[in-house]
Formats: sequence, C-alpha cells, structure tokens
Amino acid sequence: MKNTTLLILLSISMAANAQQHITREGQVSFFSSTPLEDIEAETMQMSAILDLTEAATARFAFQVPVLTFHFEKALMEEHFNESYLESEKFPRSTFEGRIENWDQISSQSGWVDVVASGSFSLHGVSQARAISGQVKRTSNSWEIRSSFDVLTEDHDIKIPKMVRKQIAEKISVTVNAELSPR
Repeated sequence: MKNTTLLILLSISMAANAQQHITREGQVSFFSSTPLEDIEAETMQMSAILDLTEAATARFAFQVPVLTFHFEKALMEEHFNESYLESEKFPRSTFEGRIENWDQISSQSGWVDVVASGSFSLHGVSQARAISGQVKRTSNSWEIRSSFDVLTEDHDIKIPKMVRKQIAEKISVTVNAELSPR
C-alpha cells in the first residue's frame, strides 16, 4: 500500500505529460562514519517523478530498490541486506511529497534551494520529513540534489551490540538525479 501512490504517480497519463519529468537512473549513496570504520554504498537505480501539472504545486516522489545498493566489501552488503535493512521483507525505500513554494521557485535560474515535505519510508517505517535540497532547470529537464541524514532508530533498524561502534546511528544520504520530460 505504501508504494501505491508512487506507482500511481509513475503511471498517470495526462494530456500535460510535458509537465511530468521522470528518471529511472537517479543516484543515491549513503555514508556511515565511526572512529573504527567508514561504510559507503551506492545505487544508480532510483526512480523518481516530478509532477508539475498544477502550476503552483510540485509533487515529487522517488523509490529506491534496497537490494541495488553496492558496497566495497561483499560481507558488508550481505549484512546490510540480511541483518539491518531486511531487504527481502522491506524491498524499497520511498519518499512522496510536495516541493514547498514551487510557484516562487520554478521561474528562478541556476540552483535554487528547496524543501520537499512528505513521507519518507525505510525499513517499513514511514516518517513525515522536510528534506532540503536544490533544483535547477536546464533546457529540457530538471536536476535535483539533496543531502540529508537518516537516524537508524527512527526506522527501527537494529544494530547488534558487537558492531555498534562500527556503524553510525546517523547515516548521511545523498541524492542526485536528472528528470527528463515524460
């Protein structure tokens, strides 16, 4: 049910398709840093839609298949998927919301600071979030970028005591994508 809205947004067929911008190749990475170890992972399989069919509103949604994150060490990837994120049980991370004050932003040039307010879901736990980022209009697309933190406790991600000093409780997430007209 949680992914239903994203799927609906991705499958909407309207006469104003040029007002919808999508990607299936967005980049998402995360970084966990502790004195004992740094952990990094990345995926290029984020799907996203920016729906501008209402002039004053920008709806934005994305989903990331959790199993597509790749790590430097295979064992880290295995632990991430099996023990921490339980990727078989919770296969996607999603965000669905609106970019605030879009009517004041859409006409500006260059990178513009934005806030997307909505629901962020990870590990089966959804939370209301206001995520800061930037957007930039290019000749035929919209570029987006954002960096934000995710607290493991906010999404019921259990870190075993024996590795607690190796995995940060606050994970830094970075999102970059170019959304082209649908």
